[in-house]
Amino acid sequence: MQSYSGFLTASEFVVGANRFPFGLVDVNGNFLEGAAVNVRFSLVDGEDEMLKTEAVAHWRTIPTDPFHVHEDAEQHEHLEFRGIYVVDEVELPKAGIWVADFVALVAGNSSPKIHQAGFRVIPESNAPAIGSRVPATENLTINDVPFAELSTRRVERDELHNISVATARDARKPFVVVFASPQFCGSGMCGPVLEIADDAREKLGGDIEFIHIEPWGLLAAREEGQLIQSAAALEWHLPSEPWVFVIDSDGRVSARIEGLATLYEIVIAVREVL
Repeated sequence: MQSYSGFLTASEFVVGANRFPFGLVDVNGNFLEGAAVNVRFSLVDGEDEMLKTEAVAHWRTIPTDPFHVHEDAEQHEHLEFRGIYVVDEVELPKAGIWVADFVALVAGNSSPKIHQAGFRVIPESNAPAIGSRVPATENLTINDVPFAELSTRRVERDELHNISVATARDARKPFVVVFASPQFCGSGMCGPVLEIADDAREKLGGDIEFIHIEPWGLLAAREEGQLIQSAAALEWHLPSEPWVFVIDSDGRVSARIEGLATLYEIVIAVREVL
């Protein structure tokens, strides 16, 4: 019987409703794709596991290039995500250590064995929570400095650096903020997420402003090889990268996606605030 391990593509889970994204991979690095997967969530109480809830995960494809160019100008291959499984919303009512058990059905095959994944649920979010008002961040824009000082994306210019968060918030219109660093990304997800976010912007026809912010200080990263959180990432108390936040017209978080975001999720979240 084929055996897989479940791995999570997000790190912050809080008491209440959560998005739960994950992948399934075997010992050879091969991903289980497109399966029907149920997830059983249990709170660990001492040596016992108490079953709390069960949810269906949806397979969502991610059309993207797994490569990007680093400072040494060489291509480095990261995990080739062609998609992820997402439980859109699961209620985790208590802080503590939880485990997720995955049950997958594969066409023409018996159910593969999948090892459970453990994770911690914290009482309150570090990153801006749903319903909270985001900081009036005065991030630099293309009107302030050259593009290379704003982004490590492999383009000469884009439409993701036109205004600051403060300006967007004051305009009292919905907007999207993407924290990602294609060049200096520890998770291997930043490049794909930024490209997906830009695809979402185009798909939405420019009806909403998208703002990209690098989570690391680029001067220290480029000249000293040190990953030091940028002022904006510190202001938003981000525990990881990448993040996508959909902000409503009151400047409050309507949706937040940590880790590998999909085009479907971003577009649906934006349409809800529009």
